[in-house]
Amino acid sequence: MKINFKIITILFLLFAYNLEAQIFIAKLHFLDGTVRSGKADAALNGESKLLFKENGSKKKEKIKVQLLDKIEYLDTKTNETITLELKEFIYYVFSDKPKTEYIWMRKISDGVISTYVSDSFDGGIRNNIYYITVTPSMLTNYFFQYKNEKPVMVYFINSTWTPNKKSLVKRHVKNFFKDKCPQLVSDFESGKLQITDHKVDVLIKYYEENCLQQLK
Repeated sequence: MKINFKIITILFLLFAYNLEAQIFIAKLHFLDGTVRSGKADAALNGESKLLFKENGSKKKEKIKVQLLDKIEYLDTKTNETITLELKEFIYYVFSDKPKTEYIWMRKISDGVISTYVSDSFDGGIRNNIYYITVTPSMLTNYFFQYKNEKPVMVYFINSTWTPNKKSLVKRHVKNFFKDKCPQLVSDFESGKLQITDHKVDVLIKYYEENCLQQLK
């Protein structure tokens, strides 16, 4: 699951699969509290810098993404604002030992457990010399954040087949909920509780109905 290659963070409402235009009206929020408005490229996971031109300036500059807290992109057609936050998240692959990485994500629900999502596109690989082909794919990662802790990846949807997906998802759910709601882990592993399509909120609903009150 580690993202070592450049992945375009897809802003579905803003880009609508039209990647021809690369510069967007944006507002950059820096970690030191500074806010700058202008035009910026689409955020790229794996990129250390973001091309930006501030309002009133003719000069483009490369902003170090590690200096940023979030970016607000404006959809000029709908006047909607889509906010991407650069967050360090936790994930588990082949063991219960956590790994961390930074990724652009957006919040889709708020609460004791908040939900974030990151939609990405991998353009694939085609090499006619070595006959290497990797099919282009869409990837959606879902993250849960407990209070002010780091977000944890709990579920993912890949347009290509992932052979060990069930075991990976069970590991993520277990490591996030094992101390918060052991019964949820048990019911999820036994199949009594299931995630369907993009509906990861069933886990939060179960937690709120069965475990949240016990922790108060």
